[in-house]
Amino acid sequence: MENYLNLMIIGATRYDIDGNRGGSLWAYSPAEADDENRVGNEVMKIACDYKHIDQLRNHANRLPAMFTVKAQMKAGAQGKVTFKALELKPQEPAKKPAA
Repeated sequence: MENYLNLMIIGATRYDIDGNRGGSLWAYSPAEADDENRVGNEVMKIACDYKHIDQLRNHANRLPAMFTVKAQMKAGAQGKVTFKALELKPQEPAKKPAA
């Protein structure tokens, strides 16, 4: 199942171990306002392909930045849901209204 997530990407890492290549995106999104058990932002790690890190490098000077992330939901360890990024699309920066 594919999902589109609007996330503030704050950074990324990648690895190449004996030809096994991959990466991770680090992102956050605001906690739900009506959830009295959470405050601030929720930080998450999302798996991605090695090539996505090169794509993010082109936006390094403006990170953190909002991206639309096309992601696939997968079963992770201990029955938890994880996401794998399939595509990253930078969102246009918010423009300040004219005074």
